[in-house]
Amino acid sequence: MSKFLYLLILSSLLFGDFNTTILDIYHDKLSQILVESSNSVDDYFIETHSIKKSKTQAELKTSFAVESNRESEYALRFRLRINLPKIQKKFRLFFEDEDSDNIFYDGTKLDNRYRVNNKSYFLRLDFFDYIFKKIDFTSGFGVKFRKFNLYPYVNLKVKYLFENRDFIANSRFRLYSDGKFENAVTLSKIEHLKKNIYILYRNFFKYKDRTNSTTIINSISMTKIISHKQELTTGVSFASRLDALKAYLSYQQLYIAYREIFYKNWLYYEVSPSILWREENNFDSSYRCMFNLGMKFSTN
Repeated sequence: MSKFLYLLILSSLLFGDFNTTILDIYHDKLSQILVESSNSVDDYFIETHSIKKSKTQAELKTSFAVESNRESEYALRFRLRINLPKIQKKFRLFFEDEDSDNIFYDGTKLDNRYRVNNKSYFLRLDFFDYIFKKIDFTSGFGVKFRKFNLYPYVNLKVKYLFENRDFIANSRFRLYSDGKFENAVTLSKIEHLKKNIYILYRNFFKYKDRTNSTTIINSISMTKIISHKQELTTGVSFASRLDALKAYLSYQQLYIAYREIFYKNWLYYEVSPSILWREENNFDSSYRCMFNLGMKFSTN
């Protein structure tokens, strides 16, 4: 299905007279499936005749990249968020693959997993926020699974509420049933230069007990909002790993990214050329171009 969808959308980009009726039917049918699935889950918990509308959302995104001295790469990502209309003040249900769930995903290396059964997935139920002073807590539990391997876990997200909303500080902690854990911390700042131009400073820190690995990513980017459907971003990022309290640079990247919603409000593409200096290439420069094609589904 994903390959058919990819070819269908690509055809619409290449041929201006493409009949988009098929695409609209495809989108409407999947959106209806989301509504029915959300209502079914909701009715399982509470059997009432509520007129509240579902706010379920989903996103399907495919990526293709070419880079000098490397084979071409491909990835497919999927994320689903089910807001339960009758009990939405209490719960949210998420289903996402490992790439969509990864806040460190930067597109510098795609997984080349054409078959969805080779990926790991997360199914998570989040409880709505509990705010203590200026700290917002969200707790939940879920299951990470790949084929027949299941890893239940407890999830805790913590967000500090700054009076200045341009600052962002949050943490996500997972504790698995086998005693392994992982923690990701995000520190970001947005600086507005003009009404349609802003600078974003991002700092990520992630530790995985299962692999005893620590990753740090720092980046700075500037985005210009061209219109409500177009934006252009330029930036630089650095990825490092910690080993025995020493930091080792994994790569540095200089990139440009253009994003446009080109059909209605749910079909978009992204083009991102970049120059990378990877440790695996002795920091010799390599040239990369990534193309993303995404479709959003919403029941609003």
